[in-house]
Amino acid sequence: MSRYLRVVAYARGRQRVHLEICPACGYDYDRGEDRHEHIAEHAPEDFGLPPLGESSPGHDAPLFGGEARGD
Repeated sequence: MSRYLRVVAYARGRQRVHLEICPACGYDYDRGEDRHEHIAEHAPEDFGLPPLGESSPGHDAPLFGGEARGD
């Protein structure tokens, strides 16, 4: 899968995916550690996103070419 994720297989074919390494900083999580608390400490820029409240240039352009709908 990925070096960031670990898949755990349970009975009856159920699977669960665990985040093992923070994709923003490479922090290696301990088992049972709350991932959401660590990730909340990061800024959007840490994940390659624009800062909160700012939009990327062309954010409203059509995804697959063509013309804008003009809603």
